Amino acid sequence: MKRRVVSYRRVLILCEGVTEEVYAKALRTAFLPRELQRSVTVDVVRHKKNDPLNLVAEAKDRVKQAKKERTPYNDVWLFFDHDNSPHLQVVFEQVEKHGFHLAFTAISLEYWFILHFEDCGKAFANGEECMRHLKKHWPAYHKTKVNHFVELGNYVDSAIDRAQRLEIRNREEHMLNVNPYTSVHKLVTFFKILGQKM
Repeated sequence: MKRRVVSYRRVLILCEGVTEEVYAKALRTAFLPRELQRSVTVDVVRHKKNDPLNLVAEAKDRVKQAKKERTPYNDVWLFFDHDNSPHLQVVFEQVEKHGFHLAFTAISLEYWFILHFEDCGKAFANGEECMRHLKKHWPAYHKTKVNHFVELGNYVDSAIDRAQRLEIRNREEHMLNVNPYTSVHKLVTFFKILGQKM
């Protein structure tokens, strides 16, 4: 059997909430074989202040510190949802300026979970409405007490396909103006590819 050529890689995922943190940790475990988990460092951090603007500030600080310590990050992800945050335009500008990646959902992460069950084009007014819709498909859903990826893993390819088609339909619009919208599939795909490449 041919041995894998292993190179070191460091990834930072800054999460806005507990649900995002639990999901990001599950992705790392699901897609990175045990031997890769030694050569790929994935720092999943939930920010204490529940605001995307603070995530950007934290990302910049951590990137600067990592460079200073000569252990730079290869990839930086910000994982959060719209949730009617007033600073999103500034956040998106900063993300682009610094070359960060986004796992973003309008209006809440539960929309990404809905895509595992149906091709949903409904614009949700808030997170509660989105969660009620999800619970029609998944009555046992809880924000923090289940491993979302393990529960939904069999449907993830369908969700990725639906999210990509949604993205194509809305390609003329900025994500700030689109509801529904998600780019969480990009984070999932990132881990799938990382697990195959390394």
